[in-house]
Amino acid sequence: MTAAILSAYLSMLVFVACVDDPQINPFGECGGPSNVNATDVSLVYEPYKNNQFAVETDTVKLEEFNVYLKIASETIAHAPSTGSFPGVAYALSCAPNLNFQNITGISMTLLAPYGDKEAGTDISSLVKTHDDIKLSDLRDFTGSTGQYRLSVDLQPENKSQLKTKTVLKLKNGSEKIFESSSPVLLTN
Repeated sequence: MTAAILSAYLSMLVFVACVDDPQINPFGECGGPSNVNATDVSLVYEPYKNNQFAVETDTVKLEEFNVYLKIASETIAHAPSTGSFPGVAYALSCAPNLNFQNITGISMTLLAPYGDKEAGTDISSLVKTHDDIKLSDLRDFTGSTGQYRLSVDLQPENKSQLKTKTVLKLKNGSEKIFESSSPVLLTN
């Protein structure tokens, strides 16, 4: 009897931990997208080693170099909690599914020469997302994870750095600006 009660209680704890959000199916499907507003933008650089992204003082091989654009968000409306236990738990296997409501566009300009482009050049049409969409053409921010892997269609010189100013344009007319420098890139 004790084993049956413990087993039932453990099953209830596991089931509740995975189904506290009413949009999540406990049998494997993730819930629908959450409506969010963008609050900030940043860039991080790979390679990711020792639990840290590469920083501007690092030196990396060009073939190991990746740029990620991250958009921070805040939820507009929370789904009501249906469980009687405190806290909110979600299935760990579900990636974020976000519908950004307040973004009008993203642009990127060079703060220093890179490849054959001068400082001040808008490179938004030379930067593509992992879905092969130019940053200058990116207007649909539904079904996003809030993170985009970027590729820059410029060949850098050996031991150069990608120094950029990224501007996240919001519907209320404000902008979030992030300036960054990549690690030193080795091309040979």
